[in-house]
Amino acid sequence: MDKESAKDPHLRSWSSIEWEQAEAPVDGDPSDDGLVAGTLDERRSFGARSAAIVLGQVVARETRGAHEVWAHAAGRDLTVTQLTPEPCRGHLLRATLGDMGFDAGAFDGDLRVRGIVDQKAFSLVSVMEQEGVLNQWGHRVEAGDIIAIPPGGELDGRFQGHVAYAVVTAPWGLVMQRAEAFEWLADPGFWTEPAVYSPPPAARAACKRVLQGCSSLLRALGGGVPSGAVAFLRDELLDGVMTALAEVQVEGGVRRGVLNAARIVRGAEDFVEGGGARQAVQVEDICLALNISRRTLYRAFRDLLDISPKAYLRLKAMSAARARLLDAADRPTTVTQVALDQGFWELGRFAGAYRAMFGESPSETLRTAQGDSLRR
Repeated sequence: MDKESAKDPHLRSWSSIEWEQAEAPVDGDPSDDGLVAGTLDERRSFGARSAAIVLGQVVARETRGAHEVWAHAAGRDLTVTQLTPEPCRGHLLRATLGDMGFDAGAFDGDLRVRGIVDQKAFSLVSVMEQEGVLNQWGHRVEAGDIIAIPPGGELDGRFQGHVAYAVVTAPWGLVMQRAEAFEWLADPGFWTEPAVYSPPPAARAACKRVLQGCSSLLRALGGGVPSGAVAFLRDELLDGVMTALAEVQVEGGVRRGVLNAARIVRGAEDFVEGGGARQAVQVEDICLALNISRRTLYRAFRDLLDISPKAYLRLKAMSAARARLLDAADRPTTVTQVALDQGFWELGRFAGAYRAMFGESPSETLRTAQGDSLRR
Protein backbone atom coordinates (compact mmCIF):
# COMPACT_ATOMS: atom_id res chain seq x y z
CA MET A 1 0.00 0.00 0.00
CA ASP A 2 1.28 3.44 -0.85
CA LYS A 3 2.60 5.20 2.30
CA GLU A 4 3.02 8.59 0.67
CA SER A 5 2.28 11.59 2.90
CA ALA A 6 1.71 15.07 1.51
CA LYS A 7 2.93 18.09 3.11
CA ASP A 8 -3.35 30.79 14.86
CA PRO A 9 -6.74 30.86 15.75
CA HIS A 10 -7.78 29.79 19.26
CA LEU A 11 -10.82 29.72 21.48
CA ARG A 12 -11.21 31.70 24.66
CA SER A 13 -11.81 30.01 28.00
CA TRP A 14 -12.50 26.49 26.69
CA SER A 15 -9.40 26.00 24.51
CA SER A 16 -7.79 23.61 27.01
CA ILE A 17 -10.73 21.20 27.24
CA GLU A 18 -9.68 17.65 26.36
CA TRP A 19 -11.24 15.94 23.33
CA GLU A 20 -12.38 12.99 25.40
CA GLN A 21 -14.15 15.27 27.86
CA ALA A 22 -15.62 17.45 25.15
CA GLU A 23 -16.94 14.45 23.26
CA ALA A 24 -18.23 12.42 26.23
CA PRO A 25 -21.68 10.94 25.51
CA VAL A 26 -24.58 12.85 27.01
CA ASP A 27 -27.34 11.29 29.05
CA GLY A 28 -30.97 11.22 28.06
CA ASP A 29 -32.99 10.94 24.91
CA PRO A 30 -31.37 12.69 21.90
CA SER A 31 -34.76 14.08 21.00
CA ASP A 32 -34.69 16.10 24.22
CA ASP A 33 -31.90 18.23 22.77
CA GLY A 34 -34.72 20.11 21.09
CA LEU A 35 -34.99 22.62 18.30
CA VAL A 36 -32.89 25.75 18.34
CA ALA A 37 -35.16 28.77 18.13
CA GLY A 38 -34.57 32.17 16.59
CA THR A 39 -32.81 33.72 13.59
CA LEU A 40 -29.39 35.15 12.85
CA ASP A 41 -28.63 38.47 11.20
CA GLU A 42 -25.93 37.46 8.69
CA ARG A 43 -24.55 40.98 8.56
CA ARG A 44 -23.32 40.77 12.15
CA SER A 45 -20.80 37.99 11.53
CA PHE A 46 -19.95 37.91 7.83
CA GLY A 47 -20.53 41.40 6.44
CA ALA A 48 -23.00 40.08 3.89
CA ARG A 49 -26.47 41.36 3.17
CA SER A 50 -28.90 40.95 6.03
CA ALA A 51 -30.63 37.57 5.78
CA ALA A 52 -32.73 35.69 8.29
CA ILE A 53 -31.39 32.17 8.75
CA VAL A 54 -33.59 29.53 10.33
CA LEU A 55 -31.61 27.61 12.93
CA GLY A 56 -31.73 23.85 13.18
CA GLN A 57 -31.35 21.01 15.65
CA VAL A 58 -28.47 20.03 17.89
CA VAL A 59 -28.23 16.29 18.62
CA ALA A 60 -25.62 14.43 20.69
CA ARG A 61 -25.88 10.67 21.09
CA GLU A 62 -24.13 7.35 21.10
CA THR A 63 -24.35 5.35 17.88
CA ARG A 64 -24.87 1.64 17.33
CA GLY A 65 -22.75 1.54 14.21
CA ALA A 66 -20.96 3.36 11.45
CA HIS A 67 -24.02 3.61 9.23
CA GLU A 68 -25.63 6.06 11.65
CA VAL A 69 -22.41 8.08 11.92
CA TRP A 70 -21.72 8.52 8.23
CA ALA A 71 -24.70 7.79 6.06
CA HIS A 72 -27.78 9.11 7.86
CA ALA A 73 -27.72 12.85 7.29
CA ALA A 74 -29.53 15.21 4.94
CA GLY A 75 -27.79 15.62 1.60
CA ARG A 76 -25.48 12.62 2.04
CA ASP A 77 -25.33 9.58 -0.18
CA LEU A 78 -22.64 7.37 1.36
CA THR A 79 -22.10 3.64 1.09
CA VAL A 80 -20.49 2.16 4.21
CA THR A 81 -19.03 -1.36 4.15
CA GLN A 82 -17.90 -2.80 7.47
CA LEU A 83 -14.77 -4.91 6.91
CA THR A 84 -14.43 -6.64 10.30
CA PRO A 85 -16.95 -8.23 12.70
CA GLU A 86 -18.25 -6.79 15.98
CA PRO A 87 -20.28 -3.61 16.41
CA CYS A 88 -18.67 -0.37 15.29
CA ARG A 89 -19.50 1.74 18.33
CA GLY A 90 -19.10 5.49 18.52
CA HIS A 91 -20.63 8.80 19.45
CA LEU A 92 -21.84 11.72 17.42
CA LEU A 93 -22.70 15.39 17.74
CA ARG A 94 -24.55 17.01 14.86
CA ALA A 95 -25.54 20.69 14.71
CA THR A 96 -27.24 22.91 12.16
CA LEU A 97 -26.03 26.52 12.39
CA GLY A 98 -28.14 28.38 9.87
CA ASP A 99 -26.89 27.38 6.43
CA MET A 100 -23.80 25.78 7.97
CA GLY A 101 -23.46 22.37 9.55
CA PHE A 102 -21.08 20.83 12.06
CA ASP A 103 -20.49 17.15 12.86
CA ALA A 104 -18.05 15.84 15.47
CA GLY A 105 -17.63 12.32 16.73
CA ALA A 106 -15.55 9.19 16.95
CA PHE A 107 -15.88 5.49 16.22
CA ASP A 108 -13.86 2.29 16.32
CA GLY A 109 -13.92 -0.18 13.47
CA ASP A 110 -12.68 -0.93 9.97
CA LEU A 111 -14.78 0.66 7.25
CA ARG A 112 -14.80 1.26 3.53
CA VAL A 113 -16.65 4.56 2.96
CA ARG A 114 -17.49 5.94 -0.45
CA GLY A 115 -20.00 8.46 -1.73
CA ILE A 116 -21.21 12.05 -1.67
CA VAL A 117 -20.78 13.90 1.62
CA ASP A 118 -23.10 16.78 0.72
CA GLN A 119 -24.88 17.50 -2.55
CA LYS A 120 -25.08 21.28 -2.08
CA ALA A 121 -22.48 22.32 0.51
CA PHE A 122 -18.71 22.35 0.75
CA SER A 123 -17.34 19.88 3.33
CA LEU A 124 -14.12 20.33 5.30
CA VAL A 125 -13.29 17.07 7.12
CA SER A 126 -10.68 17.33 9.86
CA VAL A 127 -9.07 14.13 11.14
CA MET A 128 -8.81 14.81 14.88
CA GLU A 129 -7.37 11.46 15.96
CA GLN A 130 -6.37 8.41 13.95
CA GLU A 131 -5.03 4.95 14.75
CA GLY A 132 -4.49 2.28 12.14
CA VAL A 133 -4.95 2.80 8.41
CA LEU A 134 -6.79 5.82 7.06
CA ASN A 135 -6.64 6.56 3.35
CA GLN A 136 -8.45 8.65 0.77
CA TRP A 137 -8.24 7.82 -2.95
CA GLY A 138 -5.47 5.37 -2.00
CA HIS A 139 -3.28 7.98 -0.26
CA ARG A 140 -2.43 7.75 3.42
CA VAL A 141 -4.12 10.34 5.67
CA GLU A 142 -2.64 11.36 9.03
CA ALA A 143 -4.16 12.92 12.15
CA GLY A 144 -4.45 16.66 11.60
CA ASP A 145 -4.96 16.42 7.84
CA ILE A 146 -7.95 18.20 6.29
CA ILE A 147 -10.01 16.64 3.51
CA ALA A 148 -11.68 19.32 1.36
CA ILE A 149 -14.65 18.15 -0.70
CA PRO A 150 -16.67 20.46 -3.01
CA PRO A 151 -20.46 20.15 -3.33
CA GLY A 152 -21.33 16.78 -4.81
CA GLY A 153 -17.75 15.52 -4.35
CA GLU A 154 -16.95 12.03 -3.13
CA LEU A 155 -15.38 10.72 0.01
CA ASP A 156 -13.53 7.56 -1.01
CA GLY A 157 -11.38 5.69 1.47
CA ARG A 158 -10.82 3.37 4.37
CA PHE A 159 -11.11 4.16 8.08
CA GLN A 160 -9.46 1.59 10.34
CA GLY A 161 -9.08 1.57 14.12
CA HIS A 162 -10.05 4.54 16.28
CA VAL A 163 -11.00 7.66 14.31
CA ALA A 164 -12.15 10.99 15.76
CA TYR A 165 -13.31 13.55 13.22
CA ALA A 166 -15.03 16.88 12.70
CA VAL A 167 -16.86 18.06 9.58
CA VAL A 168 -17.69 21.68 8.78
CA THR A 169 -20.18 22.13 5.92
CA ALA A 170 -20.95 25.48 4.31
CA PRO A 171 -22.45 26.69 1.01
CA TRP A 172 -20.06 27.56 -1.80
CA GLY A 173 -20.79 31.30 -1.67
CA LEU A 174 -20.00 31.51 2.04
CA VAL A 175 -16.75 29.55 1.62
CA MET A 176 -15.58 31.85 -1.16
CA GLN A 177 -16.59 34.93 0.82
CA ARG A 178 -14.52 33.86 3.81
CA ALA A 179 -11.62 32.69 1.60
CA GLU A 180 -11.04 36.26 0.43
CA ALA A 181 -9.25 36.96 3.72
CA PHE A 182 -6.72 34.15 3.16
CA GLU A 183 -4.74 35.15 0.06
CA TRP A 184 -4.27 32.11 -2.16
CA LEU A 185 -7.41 30.39 -0.80
CA ALA A 186 -9.41 33.04 -2.66
CA ASP A 187 -8.59 31.31 -5.98
CA PRO A 188 -11.76 29.36 -6.94
CA GLY A 189 -9.55 26.74 -8.58
CA PHE A 190 -8.32 25.72 -5.14
CA TRP A 191 -11.80 24.46 -4.23
CA THR A 192 -12.95 22.68 -7.38
CA GLU A 193 -11.54 19.18 -6.76
CA PRO A 194 -11.55 16.91 -3.68
CA ALA A 195 -8.12 17.02 -2.03
CA VAL A 196 -6.22 16.23 1.17
CA TYR A 197 -4.12 18.94 2.83
CA SER A 198 -1.46 18.57 5.52
CA PRO A 199 -1.07 21.78 7.56
CA PRO A 200 2.13 22.24 9.60
CA PRO A 201 2.03 21.01 13.24
CA ALA A 202 1.25 24.37 14.87
CA ALA A 203 -1.60 25.07 12.44
CA ARG A 204 -3.19 21.64 12.83
CA ALA A 205 -2.96 21.89 16.63
CA ALA A 206 -4.67 25.30 16.57
CA CYS A 207 -7.39 23.98 14.27
CA LYS A 208 -8.00 21.03 16.59
CA ARG A 209 -8.40 23.37 19.59
CA VAL A 210 -11.02 25.38 17.72
CA LEU A 211 -12.99 22.29 16.70
CA GLN A 212 -12.79 20.77 20.18
CA GLY A 213 -13.92 24.01 21.79
CA CYS A 214 -16.88 24.47 19.46
CA SER A 215 -17.94 20.87 20.03
CA SER A 216 -17.74 21.34 23.79
CA LEU A 217 -19.71 24.58 23.64
CA LEU A 218 -22.48 22.99 21.59
CA ARG A 219 -22.77 20.12 24.04
CA ALA A 220 -22.91 22.53 26.96
CA LEU A 221 -25.58 24.70 25.32
CA GLY A 222 -27.68 21.76 24.14
CA GLY A 223 -30.90 22.77 22.43
CA GLY A 224 -30.86 26.27 23.85
CA VAL A 225 -28.28 27.78 21.51
CA PRO A 226 -28.84 31.57 21.36
CA SER A 227 -28.39 33.50 18.13
CA GLY A 228 -25.23 35.18 19.43
CA ALA A 229 -23.61 31.80 20.08
CA VAL A 230 -24.62 30.57 16.62
CA ALA A 231 -22.97 33.62 15.04
CA PHE A 232 -19.80 33.00 17.05
CA LEU A 233 -19.70 29.28 16.19
CA ARG A 234 -20.16 29.88 12.47
CA ASP A 235 -17.32 32.38 12.50
CA GLU A 236 -14.96 30.25 14.61
CA LEU A 237 -15.50 27.00 12.73
CA LEU A 238 -14.98 28.34 9.22
CA ASP A 239 -12.10 30.64 10.13
CA GLY A 240 -10.45 27.94 12.26
CA VAL A 241 -10.28 25.42 9.42
CA MET A 242 -9.40 27.98 6.75
CA THR A 243 -6.57 29.43 8.82
CA ALA A 244 -5.04 25.95 8.98
CA LEU A 245 -5.50 25.47 5.23
CA ALA A 246 -3.84 28.83 4.56
CA GLU A 247 -0.67 27.51 6.23
CA VAL A 248 -0.32 24.65 3.76
CA GLN A 249 2.42 25.12 1.18
CA VAL A 250 1.00 25.10 -2.34
CA GLU A 251 3.75 22.77 -3.59
CA GLY A 252 3.14 19.26 -2.30
CA GLY A 253 0.18 20.27 -0.19
CA VAL A 254 -2.39 18.57 -2.38
CA ARG A 255 -2.45 14.86 -3.06
CA ARG A 256 -3.50 14.67 -6.66
CA GLY A 257 -5.10 11.84 -8.56
CA VAL A 258 -6.39 8.42 -7.58
CA LEU A 259 -3.84 5.67 -7.06
CA ASN A 260 -4.19 2.65 -9.31
CA ALA A 261 -5.34 0.29 -6.54
CA ALA A 262 -8.08 2.73 -5.54
CA ARG A 263 -9.12 3.14 -9.16
CA ILE A 264 -9.46 -0.63 -9.59
CA VAL A 265 -11.51 -1.03 -6.41
CA ARG A 266 -13.79 1.84 -7.48
CA GLY A 267 -14.24 0.23 -10.90
CA ALA A 268 -15.12 -3.10 -9.32
CA GLU A 269 -17.67 -1.45 -7.02
CA ASP A 270 -19.25 0.42 -9.92
CA PHE A 271 -19.52 -2.81 -11.93
CA VAL A 272 -21.10 -4.68 -9.02
CA GLU A 273 -23.59 -1.87 -8.35
CA GLY A 274 -24.70 -2.05 -11.96
CA GLY A 275 -24.83 -5.84 -12.06
CA GLY A 276 -27.91 -6.66 -10.01
CA ALA A 277 -27.62 -9.07 -7.07
CA ARG A 278 -24.14 -8.79 -5.60
CA GLN A 279 -23.78 -12.51 -4.89
CA ALA A 280 -24.38 -13.29 -8.56
CA VAL A 281 -21.34 -11.27 -9.72
CA GLN A 282 -18.23 -13.39 -10.10
CA VAL A 283 -14.59 -12.30 -9.81
CA GLU A 284 -14.04 -13.33 -13.43
CA ASP A 285 -16.84 -10.98 -14.50
CA ILE A 286 -15.12 -8.05 -12.79
CA CYS A 287 -11.75 -8.88 -14.36
CA LEU A 288 -13.33 -9.04 -17.81
CA ALA A 289 -15.21 -5.78 -17.33
CA LEU A 290 -12.08 -3.92 -16.13
CA ASN A 291 -9.78 -5.67 -18.60
CA ILE A 292 -7.34 -6.72 -15.87
CA SER A 293 -5.96 -10.03 -14.66
CA ARG A 294 -7.23 -11.85 -11.60
CA ARG A 295 -3.85 -11.27 -9.95
CA THR A 296 -4.07 -7.50 -10.52
CA LEU A 297 -7.58 -7.39 -9.06
CA TYR A 298 -6.57 -9.31 -5.94
CA ARG A 299 -3.46 -7.17 -5.44
CA ALA A 300 -5.52 -3.96 -5.61
CA PHE A 301 -8.00 -5.18 -2.98
CA ARG A 302 -5.20 -6.44 -0.74
CA ASP A 303 -3.27 -3.17 -1.00
CA LEU A 304 -6.28 -0.96 -0.31
CA LEU A 305 -8.50 -3.05 2.00
CA ASP A 306 -6.48 -6.09 3.13
CA ILE A 307 -9.20 -8.40 1.87
CA SER A 308 -9.98 -10.49 -1.21
CA PRO A 309 -12.51 -9.27 -3.80
CA LYS A 310 -14.82 -12.22 -3.09
CA ALA A 311 -14.85 -11.61 0.66
CA TYR A 312 -15.40 -7.89 0.07
CA LEU A 313 -18.46 -8.56 -2.08
CA ARG A 314 -20.02 -10.58 0.76
CA LEU A 315 -19.28 -7.85 3.32
CA LYS A 316 -20.59 -5.17 0.99
CA ALA A 317 -23.87 -7.04 0.60
CA MET A 318 -24.14 -7.53 4.38
CA SER A 319 -23.55 -3.84 5.06
CA ALA A 320 -26.06 -2.90 2.37
CA ALA A 321 -28.60 -5.12 4.15
CA ARG A 322 -27.97 -3.28 7.43
CA ALA A 323 -28.36 0.12 5.77
CA ARG A 324 -31.66 -1.00 4.25
CA LEU A 325 -32.97 -2.26 7.61
CA LEU A 326 -31.98 1.01 9.28
CA ASP A 327 -34.01 2.84 6.62
CA ALA A 328 -37.15 0.84 7.44
CA ALA A 329 -38.65 3.84 9.22
CA ASP A 330 -38.90 5.62 5.87
CA ARG A 331 -39.11 2.58 3.57
CA PRO A 332 -41.00 -0.29 5.24
CA THR A 333 -39.58 -3.74 4.54
CA THR A 334 -39.01 -7.20 6.03
CA VAL A 335 -35.87 -9.12 6.97
CA THR A 336 -36.67 -11.75 4.36
CA GLN A 337 -37.06 -9.19 1.59
CA VAL A 338 -33.81 -7.44 2.49
CA ALA A 339 -31.87 -10.71 2.62
CA LEU A 340 -33.16 -11.85 -0.76
CA ASP A 341 -32.55 -8.45 -2.35
CA GLN A 342 -28.88 -8.68 -1.34
CA GLY A 343 -28.47 -12.22 -2.64
CA PHE A 344 -28.65 -14.14 0.65
CA TRP A 345 -30.82 -17.17 -0.10
CA GLU A 346 -30.29 -19.09 3.17
CA LEU A 347 -32.03 -16.95 5.74
CA GLY A 348 -30.71 -18.81 8.78
CA ARG A 349 -27.10 -18.39 7.70
CA PHE A 350 -27.76 -14.74 6.85
CA ALA A 351 -29.14 -14.05 10.34
CA GLY A 352 -26.14 -15.74 12.00
CA ALA A 353 -23.59 -13.90 9.88
CA TYR A 354 -25.42 -10.61 10.44
CA ARG A 355 -25.33 -11.04 14.24
CA ALA A 356 -21.62 -11.91 14.17
CA MET A 357 -20.90 -8.79 12.13
CA PHE A 358 -23.10 -6.19 13.84
CA GLY A 359 -23.76 -7.59 17.33
CA GLU A 360 -27.52 -7.91 16.89
CA SER A 361 -29.92 -9.90 14.76
CA PRO A 362 -31.44 -8.36 11.61
CA SER A 363 -34.88 -8.46 13.27
CA GLU A 364 -33.52 -6.42 16.20
CA THR A 365 -32.19 -3.79 13.79
CA LEU A 366 -35.56 -3.68 12.05
CA ARG A 367 -37.50 -3.34 15.33
CA THR A 368 -35.24 -0.51 16.48
CA ALA A 369 -35.70 1.35 13.20
CA GLN A 370 -39.46 0.92 13.34
CA GLY A 371 -39.49 2.07 16.98
CA ASP A 372 -37.56 5.21 16.02
CA SER A 373 -40.23 5.89 13.42
CA LEU A 374 -43.02 5.70 16.02
CA ARG A 375 -41.17 8.14 18.32
CA ARG A 376 -40.81 10.82 15.65
